[in-house]
Amino acid sequence: MQIEGPRVRIRGLEKADLSNTFAWRNDERSLRWFKNATPLQWESHVNWYDKYQASDATGCMFFVESSEGSPVGQSSIYNVDGDSAEVGRFLSQPELRGAGLFREALLLTLYAAFDLAHLKRVHLEVIENNDRAVRLYKSVGFETTGTTDGLLQMDLTAGRFGPIRDALPFAITTQGSL
Repeated sequence: MQIEGPRVRIRGLEKADLSNTFAWRNDERSLRWFKNATPLQWESHVNWYDKYQASDATGCMFFVESSEGSPVGQSSIYNVDGDSAEVGRFLSQPELRGAGLFREALLLTLYAAFDLAHLKRVHLEVIENNDRAVRLYKSVGFETTGTTDGLLQMDLTAGRFGPIRDALPFAITTQGSL
């Protein structure tokens, strides 16, 4: 499965991508935005990936690349429950933040959730004072539904996403299926 926009594409996360995701997750500029800010150990990171690959879990873990193939980040659709799921496990290469690449990757992830997986609703949690992330999520249609222990709960329905997707100034192409 590969989904492409003009500047980035998302594809299934592969074991070869783990060195990037490990480095991004443990970067000091990233750690403070995670519920658990403790740096990961390599073995636990690989075990997490192996456990996911071996499970019958529905959902997708995506690796984000630039259109030229350079690593950009990671996103996921997981905890699928009927026509609802969580999106998250967002990571991005710190040096590329603020360039708009991850906004496009998020739009592609939401396209996968709503248009390919036919979900009706996705939700996420974000640290309350992560203003950049909150602005990003609101810009693609998420609404805040609550706050618990310093985390905002945010929700997006297929109905709210549809007009945003339809107004995109670019085409989305897909290869393969979820």
